Amino acid sequence: MVIILNLSGRIMGIVVDGVSDVIALQAGQIRPVPDLVATIDTKYLVGLGTVEERMLILVDIERLMTSQEMALIDSIEA
Repeated sequence: MVIILNLSGRIMGIVVDGVSDVIALQAGQIRPVPDLVATIDTKYLVGLGTVEERMLILVDIERLMTSQEMALIDSIEA
């Protein structure tokens, strides 16, 4: 499966194993990332979402994909 993204004005696709759901969350369903986990880098996380009994980790995909660690946007131009 391929997810199409619009990142920094560029259209790109990323290959994923699968997509189970596409969910729209309201602001009240999103909580901040807790500071309890010191061993995990949370700079790419937006928050934690809740839908019924499910807990969802919300990732800032644009920040992740344009980061120096991923260097994906720069490698596309090269």
